[in-house]
Amino acid sequence: MVVGGLGAFWIADIINPGFNPIGVMILLLIPILIVEFLFPQPELETIVEEAKAQALNVTTEEEVLAPGELVDDKETETAS
Repeated sequence: MVVGGLGAFWIADIINPGFNPIGVMILLLIPILIVEFLFPQPELETIVEEAKAQALNVTTEEEVLAPGELVDDKETETAS
């Protein structure tokens, strides 16, 4: 990948400067491939599922209220 990116920069000097963005894209692909190698897909799915479970863990007061419903201050003080 590194040689390909550097080769694109070399060709850009010889043939056409349009190869510079191709070299940049090739070099920017390297960190993506490293992350995919270090964190395989099943491991990422478990991390995402844990985050979703934590986001869905709401308090009982939030379960009772409907979206857009006004909250009475006296009710929240008694619930605490």
